[in-house]
Amino acid sequence: MAGAFTRVGALRAAAVMTLSTYVTVALGLVVSAILARSLGPDDYGRYAYLLWLVGLLVTIGNHGFPISATRHISELKGAGQNTEAASLYSWLKKWQWTSLLATALIFAVCMPFVEPIGWSGHSLLFTALCILCFVPKAFFFFHTSVAKGHGAFWVEASGNMLMSILYTIGVAVLAWSHASLMANLWWFAAISAAHMLTMAVMLRRSEIRGSSIPLPRDLRARVQVHMRWTSLQVFVAALSNRTVETYLLGRLIGPAEVGYFAIATNLVRGGIELVSSSLTTILMPSLAHARGAGGVAQVNAIMQDTLRYFAVLGGLTAGLGWLLAEPGVNLLYGHRYGTVAHAVQVMSVISGFFLIEAPFSSVLATLDDHRFKTGLSVLYFGLSAAFALWLVPEHGIMGAIAANGLTRMTTFLLCAVWVKRRLGLVVPWMDAGRALISVAGAMALASGLIYLVGGMLIHWLAGVVYVIGFICMTLLTGLWKPKDIHLLNKLAQRFPAAAKVLAPILSRMPQVADPSQRS
Repeated sequence: MAGAFTRVGALRAAAVMTLSTYVTVALGLVVSAILARSLGPDDYGRYAYLLWLVGLLVTIGNHGFPISATRHISELKGAGQNTEAASLYSWLKKWQWTSLLATALIFAVCMPFVEPIGWSGHSLLFTALCILCFVPKAFFFFHTSVAKGHGAFWVEASGNMLMSILYTIGVAVLAWSHASLMANLWWFAAISAAHMLTMAVMLRRSEIRGSSIPLPRDLRARVQVHMRWTSLQVFVAALSNRTVETYLLGRLIGPAEVGYFAIATNLVRGGIELVSSSLTTILMPSLAHARGAGGVAQVNAIMQDTLRYFAVLGGLTAGLGWLLAEPGVNLLYGHRYGTVAHAVQVMSVISGFFLIEAPFSSVLATLDDHRFKTGLSVLYFGLSAAFALWLVPEHGIMGAIAANGLTRMTTFLLCAVWVKRRLGLVVPWMDAGRALISVAGAMALASGLIYLVGGMLIHWLAGVVYVIGFICMTLLTGLWKPKDIHLLNKLAQRFPAAAKVLAPILSRMPQVADPSQRS
């Protein structure tokens, strides 16, 4: 599957992941809206708390296994060491099961400290549901990482789409029959179990197999060092990623606030995934493959383009989130959840601005400075906990959002400076400035339309105006490079209808017409 890491292969993988992401994100929003409307704020908050806790257990149970699998398997495949890659898969799989068992036991012991408001007298049932859900989902996500290391991106795409469709159908039937909170939770447990069965089938189809050949001692030692550091980093990061905020909301404020926070987080995450997940999914294995094939110089070349792309995607996310939050929340969730809109606006701006975290985080995962990565994770957790304890008890959901934003800003700056020095990376500040100018120009057009006309429907039209204005501004400011436009021309030629529209426009762009700019 080495062809998956060529430029054409990467584009094909990105297209597959984009389709999968659009389907899963759209269905995820539909499911969230159906559940919120049918259960009401309090029960939906309880449902959201359990889903958050399951996600946390998946991350802790898997800790460093998915990252190590993707990074080392793709690197070994890039170096042509296929036997070692198969042996590594078997070794990681054995230890992953040990980790899942230990996580389940520790969680059962710690249950009294994480039980949310409203579950008194049902602790055993709550514990059983969490374990039944997290083990198969952890199995699924570990093996999608293994598949990505082999370049089989379709495994994650197909599995996610199938499970999302089945989950949505079940939730809709339960809502139609006015089912209770417990019925919905048992359906979530059934879908979680189906993740494991689906992955077992897809592993056979993809012909990804382990090997009984022992892992070479030097490779095992290198992976173990990476695993120890990565596990610590992931564990600390899992406790930092809105974990303290959600925990405090559930234990101190109430289930409704957890539901509001979950809705805002899901909407913003859905927007982020729609615009960036295809690139994010292929980025880390592509960087690791590039490092195995060409070293730091090749990684640096990929980073230059990636930062520019993520700056553009971040601008789209921030602007659309700000403009469409209020009509989107009212449409999906109803007026009972209207207070979530402002939270979505603020989170969209923060997430759009920090979308360029993704390239730095991906390249950080391919490098071996574990002390820095662990120190950064510990700092993230410390700041997240401190800000959350300071802001959440008094300000609720807005305090949680502010705590997350302050933490991300501090740790991102440190990460960016370190990666820049380690790779000798020339940060494209001019391109970042062009992206900001494009955001400002497009937002001025869209905001002017809302101010002059008004009305909720105009917000949707303003969103369209923003996208068109933003794209035009990126072209006018010269944000795109010759190779970007050349690649778009080549892609357009494969689709005659698109070529008729795009080719005349692109041919007039100065970046293409002027050979002096083809550096």
